[in-house]
Amino acid sequence: MNGFERINSVLGGGKADVVPLMLHNFMSAAREAGMTMQQFRSRPENISRAFIEASLRYGLDGILTDVDTALEAYALGAKTIFDEDMPAKVVAPISDRIEEVTDKIDTDKLEKDERIKIYLDAIRMMREAVGGELFIRGNADQGAFSLATAVWGISNMMLNLANPAMEESILRLIERCYIVNLRFHTLLKEAGADMTSFGDSMGSPDLISPKMYQKFVMPFQKRLVADLTKSGIRTVCHICGNTNRILELMSGCGFAGVEIDYKTNVAEVQRIMYGKSVVFGIIDPSGVFCFGDELAVRTTTQNVLDCFRGYGLVLGAGCALPAETPPENIKTFVHTARNYRIPEKS
Repeated sequence: MNGFERINSVLGGGKADVVPLMLHNFMSAAREAGMTMQQFRSRPENISRAFIEASLRYGLDGILTDVDTALEAYALGAKTIFDEDMPAKVVAPISDRIEEVTDKIDTDKLEKDERIKIYLDAIRMMREAVGGELFIRGNADQGAFSLATAVWGISNMMLNLANPAMEESILRLIERCYIVNLRFHTLLKEAGADMTSFGDSMGSPDLISPKMYQKFVMPFQKRLVADLTKSGIRTVCHICGNTNRILELMSGCGFAGVEIDYKTNVAEVQRIMYGKSVVFGIIDPSGVFCFGDELAVRTTTQNVLDCFRGYGLVLGAGCALPAETPPENIKTFVHTARNYRIPEKS
């Protein structure tokens, strides 16, 4: 099996010859390619080259395309800073007035934005170069709730979520952001991504209650799955932090995959998600991959493999690897996984 076949098989409920591997590695890939983040994100050929070189260097099965978490928000008008060697970052909302923000949300802005065009062109280049060999996962930036939080401001959102008088206005903003994010998924598929993914980390239990997740986040996630399924698009949902309290809820959304952060209990993830969503990630990107030694990488990787017994898993980091992640640790991760023998189901 090649990388595309491995991940595609697992997503279809089958067994691969070895556990497939995919890393959220845009920062480390750019660093190893000798690029600053500004150089990386400014040219589609740079994005494509960095990802392909990293995947081939380590023998990964897929590419998780990403450049930062500010693509949509910047295109819609949120103030964003672009440091030379850091991912772009939203630093101020479009406005503090929710009605004004809502009125300015428009999918045309997404499709006309130069950064979006560069990103889509990079995926087209990757598709042409390694399509059918490596599995291409196009990350559609921020999901509806997280995008709404970015363009209105995290303080504004968090202070008003519990205010009944603001509920209708907040849901209207999320609805507009949903349409933008849905279109982004479609654009990624059209550019050549084998599947899409999105982050909705503002919906993490680290920030809001499970009850608020059920009201402001989950309905849009379930709807996204339904709408994408109509277009033949599979997607992965990523939520940072400890998601133990919403795992059961997430498992009912119908995601093809869920990318789980290391703070969540691995055994619970396996128990709840098995047969419902393929699990991506779950190894600590900083404490293990970046700052851990090779023993820590090997032990943690082996523990996750043993917990899942090799099934329903695309192994990687639970979030983005830091730029300075040691190549030796990535090699140890790959070597450990490649030497794991998937047992037959009992």
